[in-house]
Amino acid sequence: MNGGAQQQSTLRGLRRARRRHYLREGDWVDSLYRAYIVAIVAALALFYGTIALGGNADAAATRDVREHAVALLGLAVAVLVAMGLRSGARGGPLAPESADVTFLLLAPVPRGAVLRSLAVRQLRGVVLVPAVIGAVAGNVATGRLGGERVEWLVAGAAFGALASLAVWSAALVASGARMGTREANLVGGVVVVWAVVDVITQHATSPTAQLARVAVWPLTTSPLALVGVALPLLLVAIGLARVGRTSLESLRHRAQLVGELRFAATLQDMRSVIVLHRELAQELPRSKPWWRSTGSRGGPAWQRDWRGLARWPLGRVVRTVVLAVVVALAAVGLWHGVDALVLLAGVALFLVGVDAVEGLAQETDHPERPAQYPVVWGDLVLSHLLAPALVLLGVMVAVAVATGAVTADADALAVAAITLVPAALAAVVGAAVSVVIGAPPPSLYLDFGFPELTTLWLVLRQVLGPLVVIAAFVPLAVGQNASVTGQSAAGAAVATALLPIVLVVGGSLWMRSREAVTR
Repeated sequence: MNGGAQQQSTLRGLRRARRRHYLREGDWVDSLYRAYIVAIVAALALFYGTIALGGNADAAATRDVREHAVALLGLAVAVLVAMGLRSGARGGPLAPESADVTFLLLAPVPRGAVLRSLAVRQLRGVVLVPAVIGAVAGNVATGRLGGERVEWLVAGAAFGALASLAVWSAALVASGARMGTREANLVGGVVVVWAVVDVITQHATSPTAQLARVAVWPLTTSPLALVGVALPLLLVAIGLARVGRTSLESLRHRAQLVGELRFAATLQDMRSVIVLHRELAQELPRSKPWWRSTGSRGGPAWQRDWRGLARWPLGRVVRTVVLAVVVALAAVGLWHGVDALVLLAGVALFLVGVDAVEGLAQETDHPERPAQYPVVWGDLVLSHLLAPALVLLGVMVAVAVATGAVTADADALAVAAITLVPAALAAVVGAAVSVVIGAPPPSLYLDFGFPELTTLWLVLRQVLGPLVVIAAFVPLAVGQNASVTGQSAAGAAVATALLPIVLVVGGSLWMRSREAVTR
């Protein structure tokens, strides 16, 4: 047996031994229970999501999809590909275990043989979840756009899988080519600008637009969709061929952070997840602030929040702008009758809120300090929400103006104006609740007699903040439906806006009455 074959045999033996160890230590009942919970949640989401977001075939919606869907989906994929390139420039997407870094990657074994096997194992998970989400979206599109359900299911699943492959393989190619952050940003920027030009000119010439053609294949067939299928597969092949050139230092740093990130996610500590994610993305505050904050008006919390906002890194500013554009596009889509975009708008604005409440989040990182302040913890929490509320209000004003300008509809502008204040407050309160709530106490697992109830409660704790923000966009959808039926859009929006306002007040009162959480 030659040296290369012996090395490969040794690697396979080590992986088989590790797999047997995991199987011996694990409990098949736990695995079966997790699969049972996932299957129930997926079935409920598919059934009720189709009922809530589906509907009768709409000729106007079909026409809009034919004219604009390819370019818009291409832009979405382009943004994700740019994010994948940035991740690859920092050593992603692979995150080997510490043992692999210490004993295999430093051993006299071809690095490509070790990392290629890891990449193939990761590839299965990368494709599976997006394909399922795409199939659900295709099932929902069947009711709105007509056509054969099987065709939409296949097209949605294929688009989800190919889009995830494009993002993952872009990161793999960037890490294998050892791209710097500047080069990755340049390539990603070119891809995004090309997709933006497609949206403006209403064409589909970018590579990501060809991939987007797969999603609308049941409506508009084009041979260029084959290019969209081939490009991600080609990138995967290139990435796997060059994976051995990935920087070992980046892999070691990433492996340590990803291990901590998984542990924090297991504990459901959102703040720790955010901090580790920013460290993983090498997102550091600016040494030179965007503006100088002077004076003593507004109190300590007000000054601290604005000084923190002045040191936002460029990446965070760009992310906020991109998310604001996503919210605006979702609002325009809502006014065109796509009610499912309530979820997208709410989640995007929630993420902006998470960045905006950084001052409060840093306060929760040191729960022992508020005991030394001459102020109650609940009042301190609320005082940290004023500056983020102004930031979110500015974002929502821009979203409302963009919605009115794009739709050229006075009712749309009026409903967006009614929505902007509840949405801004809901984003701040929802993000603050997610930060303040902290990790669940150990006693939580003993308070319920049935494990299913514990699982549902843990899920509810994590989605509570985003749900508050999603509820703030419901008035926009209700106003659009009222406008279509000839009723007062503004009146319907005002009546529905009471729900997010109640949630905002309830969340504020809950945070004011809550004690500081020790991590």
